[in-house]
Amino acid sequence: MSKLSFFNEVISTVMDYSLDLFAYLDKENKYEFVSKSYSNFYGFESKELIGNRPQSVFDTETYEQVIKPNLDKCWLEAVPVNYQAWLMPKKANSPCYMYTTYLPHISKTTGEVVGMIVMAKDVTEFKRAEGLLSKSANTDALTNIPNRLFLENKLSKLTKSTARRSDRFALMFCDLDGFKQVNDTYGHAVGDKILYQVANRLNKLVRDEDILARYGGDEFAILITPLLDEQIISIIQNKIEAVISKPFDISGNKISLGMSIGVAIYPDVATSKEALFEIADQRMYSCKNAKI
Repeated sequence: MSKLSFFNEVISTVMDYSLDLFAYLDKENKYEFVSKSYSNFYGFESKELIGNRPQSVFDTETYEQVIKPNLDKCWLEAVPVNYQAWLMPKKANSPCYMYTTYLPHISKTTGEVVGMIVMAKDVTEFKRAEGLLSKSANTDALTNIPNRLFLENKLSKLTKSTARRSDRFALMFCDLDGFKQVNDTYGHAVGDKILYQVANRLNKLVRDEDILARYGGDEFAILITPLLDEQIISIIQNKIEAVISKPFDISGNKISLGMSIGVAIYPDVATSKEALFEIADQRMYSCKNAKI
């Protein structure tokens, strides 16, 4: 057996049986090769992916915000790119956490990048186990943002701290409009994908010192602290309405939703955690009813 044949057999064995995912993209970002592990993991037949681009595998937001920037970096800089991130495949019911490497295939003749080698490892269970050890009690499993318990504990500390009595903060209560109809029409798997995307969109709007939490169901809450300028509330509200009004692309379905928002400011309208929640909730429902 020649040395070339030997290495071809080794490579073929690795591609066929490795749990890691492998793919090769041409200069147009089209798949020229995918390993069985790659196509099976994302729920496709290999022939379905050949000639198509990563947009056919991942949802729009995952591609635009994670996949494309890293691919572009590898193409433009001709250097290996490593990253780890939560990705949402189109055919999955929940996101997966992947360690991914892009290796530029550089032609020895021309010195140009002529293709891209993709290697990925699924570490979702490890990431979730890691999260369980450190923050499971305070994190929403679906959206990976703080949950109701974390938010309530934070509010309890803020409202009971005598040192902060003069500090103002705002509690924004946000509820999706039309979400029940989405669940009824498309099923809860699609609904879960939307909630994940909503959390991603909202997360980009909050400052580092603010807190975004999933309160339950399709309800989200944003804690703006400290509230130094009340105008920030209307600015964030306008940004939320704009970003949520953009259609959600879920498995080829364009789904449009809205969001109703209610705001309670401490200590202007209330000084207890319970009263702040109640007032923000009432104002949110007033906003929702005004749209009917």
